[in-house]
Amino acid sequence: MSRRTPTWLRYQRAASLLRRLTLRQKLIFVGAVVGVSSGLATFAFVRLIEFSWSMTLQRLPAALTFWRLFGLLALPAAGALMGALVVRFGAPDAEGHAVARVTEAIREKGGRIPGILALVELVASGLTIGFGGSAGREGPAIQIGGAMGSWLGQSFGIGDGDLRTLVAAGAAAGLGAAFGVPLAAVFFVMEVILTDFASEAFPAVVIAAVAGTATAGLLLGSGERTVPLTYATKGPGDLPFFVLVGVICGPCGAVYMRLVERVEHRFRSEHPGPRWLRPALGGMLAGLIGWALPEDLGTGAATISAALRGQVASWRAGALAAGKAAATAATLGTGGSGGAFMPAMFIGATAGSACQGLFRIIGRPFEKGELALTGLACAVTSAYRAPVTAIVMALEISRDYDLLMPVMVACVAAYLTTPRPSREPVLQQ
Repeated sequence: MSRRTPTWLRYQRAASLLRRLTLRQKLIFVGAVVGVSSGLATFAFVRLIEFSWSMTLQRLPAALTFWRLFGLLALPAAGALMGALVVRFGAPDAEGHAVARVTEAIREKGGRIPGILALVELVASGLTIGFGGSAGREGPAIQIGGAMGSWLGQSFGIGDGDLRTLVAAGAAAGLGAAFGVPLAAVFFVMEVILTDFASEAFPAVVIAAVAGTATAGLLLGSGERTVPLTYATKGPGDLPFFVLVGVICGPCGAVYMRLVERVEHRFRSEHPGPRWLRPALGGMLAGLIGWALPEDLGTGAATISAALRGQVASWRAGALAAGKAAATAATLGTGGSGGAFMPAMFIGATAGSACQGLFRIIGRPFEKGELALTGLACAVTSAYRAPVTAIVMALEISRDYDLLMPVMVACVAAYLTTPRPSREPVLQQ
C-alpha cells in the first residue's frame, strides 16, 4: 500500500513548479486564482445584499401607510450610516467610488491595494444597498476583485509593474461575476481602466474574467444576470429611430454622471458636520424617492430585466429613469458605498422603454424590450465614454446578433452628441 504524500511536500512541489514558470505563465496562473477568488467574494457580496434586503425592505407593509413611509426613510439611512461607520473604522481609504480607486491604484500606486479594502467594501456596500440605498453591485465587485488581485499578487511575489496586471484582472473578474458578462468585463477593463487594448495584461484579464464569471455562475445560477432575447432583423428604415434613441438616452447617462459629481462635490466642500453622518441623509433622500418609485431602490436589477423583456410601462419609465438618477446621486454623492455602472444601465433601459412608447404613439411600434436594450447601451456609452464596452455588453446580454448594427449606430450617436467631460468619467466617480 502506497503512503500518502505529506501536505507540506505537496505545497513544496507546487511552489517549485510555480518558480519554474515564466512571468507571463505565472501571471496567467495567478490571474485564474484571482478570478476564482473574486467569484467567491462576489457570491458572498450578492448574498449579503439579498439577505439584508429580505430582512428589511421586504418586511415593510405593501400599503402606503405611515409605517411604510417611516421604514423607507429610516432603513436606507440606517444602512448607509452603518456602511459609513464600517468604512470609517475599518479602512478610511475605502471612501469614494470603487472604479476610481482601482484605476488610481493601477496608474499611481503600482497596483498596491490593502487587502482589508475587499472586506470593508463587501460589508459596507452590502449594508448600503441591502437596506435600500440606490447603487450598483458592480463597483464593489470591481474593488473586491482588484484588492484580491493585489493581495494575491504580492503573496506570489509579483513586482509592482506586473501587479497592476493582476489588479486589472481582479477588476474584470469582479465585473464579470456580478453580471455574468465576461467579454464585456474584459472590454470595460481594457477600454476604461487601462485605456489600452494592446496591453500585455490582456491574457491574464481574460482568464480572470472567465474564471470569476464561471465561479459566480456555478454558485448563483443565471437568475437576473442574463436575459436572452430574440429580435427580428431590422431593416435600414429603422436606423434613424435608433439614432434618435441614442440622441435621447445618451445625454441621460451623461446628465446622471454629472449629477452624482455635483452632489458629491457639494457635500465634500460645503456640508458641515462629520463626514460619516452624511450618507444617512443621502439614504433618507433615496428612501423618499423610493416611496413614490419603489423600483428605484437597491440595485434595480429586477427592473432592468423587466425593461429588457418589455414589461415596464412606457408612461412610467421616464419617471423611473429620473428618480434613479436622483436616488443614486443622493446615495453615492453623500458618501454611500456602491457602484455607479448599474444605475446607468437602469437609466438607459427605462429611458429606452419611454422612447418605445413615444414611437408607438407616432405609429412606429418596435418589439418589446429592444429599445430598452439600445437605451442601456447608449447610457453606458455616454456615462463612461465606453462605446465598445456598451456594444459588447448589449450583444452579450441579448445573445442576438440581429440588433447589433442598430445598437452600434445608436451608441455612435450617443457618443457624438454627448459633450466630452473635462476629465475622464472613471475618475469622476
